[in-house]
Amino acid sequence: MSQVHTRSAQSLDTGAVVRALTNLIVLLLFALLAFASIRHFLATGTLKSFGVLIANSLFVGLFLFRRQARSEATAPSLWLLSLAGTALPLLMRPTEGGLFAGAGHWIQFAGVMFVIAGLLSLRRSFAIVPANRGIQVDGMYRFVRHPLYSAELLLLLGVALANPSVLNWTIWIIECGLQCARARAEERFLSDDPEYRTYLERVRYRLVPGLV
Repeated sequence: MSQVHTRSAQSLDTGAVVRALTNLIVLLLFALLAFASIRHFLATGTLKSFGVLIANSLFVGLFLFRRQARSEATAPSLWLLSLAGTALPLLMRPTEGGLFAGAGHWIQFAGVMFVIAGLLSLRRSFAIVPANRGIQVDGMYRFVRHPLYSAELLLLLGVALANPSVLNWTIWIIECGLQCARARAEERFLSDDPEYRTYLERVRYRLVPGLV
């Protein structure tokens, strides 16, 4: 019995260390992004530099105040996938506005509105890795299975349009692939829950109603 308790304690300790390191990495990247945004504001005097920062602040807040999971994936590959999907947008940087900067600002605004709607639907069930923090079926989840991923990609599209650069566009394209992979991984993990299997049958689309 003592050996079982020891293994369980070691597992909990390892999970706590991994979560702490993940939090630290995300916070460090967020601090670097904030520093870059402030420097850009001081150099240009425009508030546009804070668009990238505000966009990512929403997701960092979700990440840090997520609810304790009933069950959580432990595979290192899934942790790496999830950390990459969360941290990569924090490498986006403000630039001089391009031809479509105005459209980019409006798309960012729409993305933020969808993020807020997704947050109101998800509340504190946000997960960085596939985890069961309660099956959400109301609000935005009535239309697509992963409304926050959709909202994030829309918001980051606006960021890339308003802050055009090879770096920002590359990040957005990679992020599309990462979020699609995360959506599939999350569905596989949650499919162990009969309630979620019923939800999958009812809501067909992952990201965009009628398309994806």
